[in-house]
Amino acid sequence: MTTKATHVSGLLESKQFKQITLVLGSIFFLASLLIIVKPEPFLKFGYLGIFLFNIIGAGSLLVFGLAGHMNIVGVALATALGLAINDSVAWLIGRNSDVLIPRSKSIRNIKHILHKFGVVALFILSFIPFPYDLVGLIAGYLEFPYLVYFIPTFLGKYLRTLLIGIGIVSFFA
Repeated sequence: MTTKATHVSGLLESKQFKQITLVLGSIFFLASLLIIVKPEPFLKFGYLGIFLFNIIGAGSLLVFGLAGHMNIVGVALATALGLAINDSVAWLIGRNSDVLIPRSKSIRNIKHILHKFGVVALFILSFIPFPYDLVGLIAGYLEFPYLVYFIPTFLGKYLRTLLIGIGIVSFFA
């Protein structure tokens, strides 16, 4: 008799599920690039709009325009949470890309190194302006647990956004 957890685990590891999430994640990523050029509909909804915009498109640049008009802690929180969820798509694509790129001994060696320094590296890389989708792809492919990926990603993006916002407010005060 199989348990529900075993059935769900089997489904998540199936080749069909991985192919579907790979295609849907790629479509979602491409759609986010199109939405970033017109963020106004999202901004009408305040912090919720900022959060939703950052889920769909990387909107770190919104901080520059909003820092003087909204509470920077709220802007940073909404931006970082949205960005971390957005970057989770890259993690999911990477996690399921073994249907395209088989795992090899060299990948296992890299996995060992990243697991040793992973959380610190994820935090630092999410803090600096860096094409973080690449980090998400690699972390997913190397089977980093989702929360081990998500938490330092969120914290790095939050600190970066907060410091940028404080800098902008201080500069124009």
